[in-house]
Amino acid sequence: MLTGLLVFFMYLAFKGIDFNGLISELEKTKYLYAILGTLIGAVFGSYIRALRWKYLLNPLKENISVKNLFSTVMIGYMMNALIPRAGEVSRPVLLAKKENISRASAFGTIVVERIFDMLSMFIVFGLCIMYYRQKISDTFGEFNIEMISLYFSIGILLFVLFVVIMLFNLEKTEAIVEKITSKILPAKYQEKIHKIFISLINGFLFIKYPKYYFKIFLLTVALWMSYAMATYTAFYAFDIHLRFIDANLVLTLMSFAQTLPLPGNSAGTFHLFTKMALVNIFGVSAETALGYATVSHLLGFITLLSIGFYYSIKENFKFNSGL
Repeated sequence: MLTGLLVFFMYLAFKGIDFNGLISELEKTKYLYAILGTLIGAVFGSYIRALRWKYLLNPLKENISVKNLFSTVMIGYMMNALIPRAGEVSRPVLLAKKENISRASAFGTIVVERIFDMLSMFIVFGLCIMYYRQKISDTFGEFNIEMISLYFSIGILLFVLFVVIMLFNLEKTEAIVEKITSKILPAKYQEKIHKIFISLINGFLFIKYPKYYFKIFLLTVALWMSYAMATYTAFYAFDIHLRFIDANLVLTLMSFAQTLPLPGNSAGTFHLFTKMALVNIFGVSAETALGYATVSHLLGFITLLSIGFYYSIKENFKFNSGL
């Protein structure tokens, strides 16, 4: 099913492309800029992610080494590149084993991460709409991305509010969970499910520590900026003369594309959405746009696989242990 979707989106991305023109673009590409952009996003961005993760984990265990967190992040990215969303499972499992913390609580911090990432994407997209509303509407009108982003943002905020209420009323939450599980589950599973649920909620414990708010906010902004800078730097590889603010819009659409979990690090949707953004919104030629998407995606894919594989060997990570 997923492989079929990948092929379908790749077909849409490459449909109508002059392959001689595409090859010509790839031949004259300044790969040094493309590699630099990849390193900024995949390596520096991952370090910032590891540092932010440290503050999310502090309520569970203080002073976890950023070095350990970075290696875990990179193994998670490698797993995501191989099997869609596998990294979201392997990362907390690996960290829990290394740091002797609850797997469910570690997974809860991954959920928090994704919430911050999604909110960052929607906030930046909302700002971009003020500059590109008509072009976005003309390009993606059939998908109605504005309304989709609005609904998702509201849904995420309501979910966060729900979790906050549970955290500050943990005794009542536990009582409700016990009551529900006792009605729908056999007795032998009730306690286990109850413990997993409470551990998962504990992944949001940073909410009770305002001293971490500003650092987490700054690192979230820095993470997005590193990805935007990576997107912008890669423009130079293809002589695409766009501004940094333009790179932010391209990045939001790349991020939208990667929310669909396809094999090969969301290949296909990444190519299609990147091409549509550059061609329909900014007037870049289809061959240049697809060359940009292909090189950026391939370099990112290879970099994440290589670094993740290095750390998986170094830390004797067993692939079946993370699934």
